[in-house]
Amino acid sequence: MKVKITKVKHMLKTTGNHAIGSFLVGLGRVDCTISLRRRKAFTLIELLVVISIISLLIAMLLPSIEKARQSGEQAVCAANLKSFGVALNAYVNEWDSWLPNYEAWYDDHNRSKLVVSEDGNWYWKKNFDALGSILNSYLDSAGDPHSHMSNTPQGVICPSFLRSQYSTGKWGAGAPSGGRQFAEDQRTNAAVHWQRAAYGYNSTFLGYQWSVSGNAKNWRFRKIDHVRFPSNIISDGDTGFSIPGGLNGNHFPEISRTAGLYDHDLAVSEQSDDPLPDHADVLRMPIGNRHLVGANAVCLDGHVEWQLQVEWHLRENDHRWREENANFYPFRFK
Repeated sequence: MKVKITKVKHMLKTTGNHAIGSFLVGLGRVDCTISLRRRKAFTLIELLVVISIISLLIAMLLPSIEKARQSGEQAVCAANLKSFGVALNAYVNEWDSWLPNYEAWYDDHNRSKLVVSEDGNWYWKKNFDALGSILNSYLDSAGDPHSHMSNTPQGVICPSFLRSQYSTGKWGAGAPSGGRQFAEDQRTNAAVHWQRAAYGYNSTFLGYQWSVSGNAKNWRFRKIDHVRFPSNIISDGDTGFSIPGGLNGNHFPEISRTAGLYDHDLAVSEQSDDPLPDHADVLRMPIGNRHLVGANAVCLDGHVEWQLQVEWHLRENDHRWREENANFYPFRFK
């Protein structure tokens, strides 16, 4: 064997690679080949071409991936609003067809010991109790109005809204607002009070107290029995960014087709313009546009719809927000 190895080395030095094949045949190793040539590497141009092709493929795939993600988030959001619709109908069935007023439904200073005088002035007595959110009591399996289920990161919230709030620092460690830490104050009433609610209530038609009018004589309450077409009327929906913001946020827990531009009692025939896009700078409490430039909304009959934000706000869709001359009940003075 030593002689053969020495012979191989000698052949490499004298005759080159071509002699190796003959030598291996002599050894009976005809199934083997040896090449001492250096393997050719990629050139810089070839590498650049490959990188360009990969980049092009990524650029083609990213829009599809992003659209699929948005569609998934829209579906989750629609399911959330469906649960709001179920909760509302359960409440209506239990309370003799009365629709909840906004303050009690979303816990906007929903307190006990409310005193209202006949001249329309009102106040809360000392040592009042916070009553929580009626909506929370229907979303929570234990029926707790203080469960903070609605409009909170740990509860029922639109995933697209939650992602946008984290990305802008509204939530997350050390995000201050008005001396508060959003990361430490993830409550339903905090989301409502500080205008960072993912969902809003169609309060100006369904029922309200002080949030719409400071005079109790103008407070309104409704029964669903007096709504002729419940399948048309929005109850809850995605909130949009309101340029005229509130104390610390721009997502009010109420939605309105014309607030800020027209009074909610003004007849459609007296409204000369569609609010969007020309009047976005004055429109308050718009419906959202975070789902493919549109918004989800649940109606009084419990079904959920999606439309473009601009379409929700069209004059011709005013019937989705209210019924003109629909009966309402004023505050009952004792």
